[in-house]
Amino acid sequence: MNIGICDDFPINCDIIETLIRQYGEENNHIFNILTFSSGEELIDVISRESVSFNLLFLDYYMKKLTGLETAKKIRQLELTGSKPACGIVFVTATDNAYELMSVHPIRIIRKPISPEIINSILTCVLSEKM
Repeated sequence: MNIGICDDFPINCDIIETLIRQYGEENNHIFNILTFSSGEELIDVISRESVSFNLLFLDYYMKKLTGLETAKKIRQLELTGSKPACGIVFVTATDNAYELMSVHPIRIIRKPISPEIINSILTCVLSEKM
């Protein structure tokens, strides 16, 4: 399973990645995890390389493209048929859930992130893939 994590603060990417890897070790799953420091970097990799993701964790507030703007661009790529659909999880410190729903995320989670929330998301996504 390919998982992308996009946050302009590296420590947040590290926390999510660590929680995902712990889940993988405990549940005998191997995840291919790529981290990105901006929405632009993520969109560039998705557009130019033959990389697709099963699941993306997107921070809402980033310097240029917000997580929502990034998700909208990803959904546009999916609509053109150039990329398969992926699950999106927004990671945010705000209560702007209504706005985020426009790109059909599978979850919106608030910081700080707990292992239980990550475990729940991964269990759900893996059960749908099997």
